[in-house]
Amino acid sequence: MVSKKPDFKKVNILANQILIMSNSFASFPVSPKTIVKECSDIEIRSFRVAHLLGVDIEAFGSESAVLICKNGRYIIFYNQDDYAPRVRFSILHEFAHYLLGHKFGKYNENDEQYVRQEIEANYFAAQLLMPEQVLNELKKRGARISKEFLKKHFGVSEEAAIKRIETLGKVNYEWRSDDEKFFDETIGFKFSRFLDSVLPKRNQYSYFEDDLERQKERDTWRFNEGKRYRY
Repeated sequence: MVSKKPDFKKVNILANQILIMSNSFASFPVSPKTIVKECSDIEIRSFRVAHLLGVDIEAFGSESAVLICKNGRYIIFYNQDDYAPRVRFSILHEFAHYLLGHKFGKYNENDEQYVRQEIEANYFAAQLLMPEQVLNELKKRGARISKEFLKKHFGVSEEAAIKRIETLGKVNYEWRSDDEKFFDETIGFKFSRFLDSVLPKRNQYSYFEDDLERQKERDTWRFNEGKRYRY
């Protein structure tokens, strides 16, 4: 019996394995075409090429990207007229369908299996484009993870950025399995240069200096307060 609920744990582990093992990137924005080429034999072609090949893209019901099997080979066709952030997300979304063994084709949007597969594919793409481990580390360093921040540093669309913030806001990290927690430190280490380029990690002396400055400011307040009541 096929589960009706999205398997977020499975999707997360798969995306994390690619983040760790891929040799094609160690920064952001990622290159989906490079990832797909490194991890599979899937070809990536534009809608323009699809039309030249006689492939009826409209029949698949997507205006962004589609995954098809033609003559025993898998191909991801994408809309070359979309802007870059949307193209990146769409390609990884279709790649997720392939890796997760989803049944693909034209579905009714109210079909439970279709909805589950779409949610899983979106979650996979979001984790590769905006890894939660990287975002959490940036938050620890004092970054405000806003839609503008994600668009600037991760090259995603406003829609994807808003959804990512909303999704991660619902995650209870205490409930994650050991398998999921295993990836945190490794992914943080791999992308340490990117992290430092966005927001360098302050050492313990920096925190000490901040505390010292705050204490000096408090002492100044006390001094000025005392002067105010002297006669």
